[in-house]
Amino acid sequence: MKVLLRFLLMVVLLLYLFVSFFVLRSHAAEETCKGLQIEVEDSAVRHYISPADVYDYITEYDLDPCGKPLGGVDTEKMERTLLMNGVLKTVQCYKNANGTVNVNVTQRIPVMRVMADDGNYYVDEEGCRIAASTSYREYLPLVTGRVDSVLTYRDILPLAHYIHKNIFWNAQIEQIYVNERHEIELIPRVGKQTILLGAVDDFENKLDNLMLTYKNVFDKTGWNVYDTVSLKFKDQVVCTRRKK
Repeated sequence: MKVLLRFLLMVVLLLYLFVSFFVLRSHAAEETCKGLQIEVEDSAVRHYISPADVYDYITEYDLDPCGKPLGGVDTEKMERTLLMNGVLKTVQCYKNANGTVNVNVTQRIPVMRVMADDGNYYVDEEGCRIAASTSYREYLPLVTGRVDSVLTYRDILPLAHYIHKNIFWNAQIEQIYVNERHEIELIPRVGKQTILLGAVDDFENKLDNLMLTYKNVFDKTGWNVYDTVSLKFKDQVVCTRRKK
C-alpha cells in the first residue's frame, strides 16, 4: 500500500511539474520584451562601431524586439541578419529571464583602407570588405590607384597587414599606390622620394633592404637627396638622385 501511495505521489508530482512547465513557458512567450541590451565586446580597444551603430542596424532590418511578445522574437534570425552587413564579426542574441533581449557582438577590425578604382572601403585582416566609416580614426595603410581584377585588394592585403602591424612602417608609409602597370609604389611620410616596390611578392625582403638603405645611406646623405628608390629587383636597391 505504501509503495502504491509513493508511486501515485510521484505521478502527481511529475504531472504538476509538467503542467507548470508549459504554463510558465506559455506565460513567458506572451510576455512582451521590456528592453534591449547591446554590448560591443571589444569596444574598449577598438572604436570602429558603437552600441548605437548596432542599434541602427537592428532598426534598419526591423529587428527591434521591444514591445513585442518574447515568444515571437527569433534570436537566431537576428544573428543571421546582423551578420549579413559585413561589419560585425560575431553576433550572439539571447533572451533573459527578466524579459529583455541581449545582443553581444564583436567587430571586424580594419587593417587597410582602399580609395581606388573599385571603390572606397576598409578591409579587415581576413580580407572582408567593410563599409567606410567617418568615426574610425586609426592610422591605416591607404591603398589607391588601379585596384581591379588584375591586382585585387586581396593581393595587396598581406603587404598592408604587414605595414600596419609594424610600428616603424605604419608610421612611415602613408600610401600604397598601384600604378598603370599594376606595380606597387609606396609614398612615405618622411622623405620626398617615391619607393618603387614593383610586384607585391617578396615585400618583406624588399622592405628589409629599404631599412638598411635608410640606416646606411639616407642617415648620411639626407632623406631628400634621392627622387626615387627602386626595390623592384631581387636584393637590389637602386636610388636615383633628384635633379637640381
